[in-house]
Amino acid sequence: MLRQRFAGKVIFVVLTFFIATIVGCSGGGKNNPIPPSPPSSPSNGSQENPTVSINASPKEVNSGNDVSLEIVIQNGVPINIEWAQSPSQPAGQFQKADSRRWTWKAPSVSARTTFTLTATVTFLTTTRQASITITVLPSPQPPQPNPPSIQVIYPWEDNKVNVVGDNVILTVKGYVYSRSNGYVNKVEAYIDNEKVAETIPNYDYFELDITKFGNRQGNKELIIKATTTDNAIGEYKLNIIYDNNLLYSLAVEFLRKYSCIYHENEGKYRIARFGNLNNGPYNKPVYLGITSDILPYEKYVIKACEFWTKYTGIQFVILRPGDPSSPTGIGIYINAKFDQDPGYAGAKTWAGTQNDPHEITSGSIVLYAGWLRGDEYYKITALAHELGHVLLMGVNVIIHTQDNSLMDLYRGSGMLHTYQQLACKIMYSKNPGDSI
Repeated sequence: MLRQRFAGKVIFVVLTFFIATIVGCSGGGKNNPIPPSPPSSPSNGSQENPTVSINASPKEVNSGNDVSLEIVIQNGVPINIEWAQSPSQPAGQFQKADSRRWTWKAPSVSARTTFTLTATVTFLTTTRQASITITVLPSPQPPQPNPPSIQVIYPWEDNKVNVVGDNVILTVKGYVYSRSNGYVNKVEAYIDNEKVAETIPNYDYFELDITKFGNRQGNKELIIKATTTDNAIGEYKLNIIYDNNLLYSLAVEFLRKYSCIYHENEGKYRIARFGNLNNGPYNKPVYLGITSDILPYEKYVIKACEFWTKYTGIQFVILRPGDPSSPTGIGIYINAKFDQDPGYAGAKTWAGTQNDPHEITSGSIVLYAGWLRGDEYYKITALAHELGHVLLMGVNVIIHTQDNSLMDLYRGSGMLHTYQQLACKIMYSKNPGDSI
């Protein structure tokens, strides 16, 4: 009985103190303020112990596509989330959707690559990490168009024709065939990684005139590149030899064989060339007379002259019927015998000298019915061939080369090889009769 009464008194005292405390705070008297209560414990009543996991969809994706990321958290409220990927390069892009959802844009890869995405989640009293792996595949590439094919018909690799040097022209001739939906609209030539020529093909035929052969001499690669309108690229590689000394020796070899008179008593080769009655290097244009029968075909004569000018620098003046004759009395004359057909040739050439057997003072070209029947290419190359008998091989007008050049019996490739070009330039830089 006494113990119960004591308990009741204690309760009264505690309640009285609690009430007084409340009154004191609200009254703001002279008592000190009470400090704020500490943060409340988690709702479960225990110390914060969250768990973190990641859901991702899809887990295999092509480059450039998005992956949806969801962070699943239990027993905690995050205050910050940071993302990282490994490997770090190439870098994808993280984009926040809301507090728990993100997207990751897969980077561009060239091969199948596995990335690990890691979320670092910070809570009030702790930090958690969670990771997930994503496989990124290269984006499917559209089918590539088939590259064009290239056929080079000139030059070829024979250790002479493909020898080049300074001040000569290597003309690359060939055909290009598109194997895609586009057509070839550009053909280029590269030497030592430098573009040295470019042209637009005429249907499938192309010619490239190359005069620069790189910064160093020696054996090297000439790359012919054809490009189509749908960006398909084909290549053809040709080995060439850039060697001025070798080219010069080949030119001298040609001159001694076809354009010189050998003087056995001297043991010397002396140049025989088309010239004039004055001494000194030939520096006047070649006068080329045509008859009235040739006049309708003058355009072929002009193109044949342009061929020689391009490759040797020799200039021409065409004399038409009624024009004054050559002021030097030296010239080449073309006339027609279209009513005759010897059968063995469409044209024939003679060359003559006067006082000096080394100086050719006249040339005569006759065109027969066979020339008239030929196509445009034949007419031009046949005329250029006959001019060559006077200009380059006048001492041997009945002799033909056997190196598949313009001066072959049947005009071969229709080209002046680089050593023939240089041979012509050498002989016309010297006097008739000079030794070489």
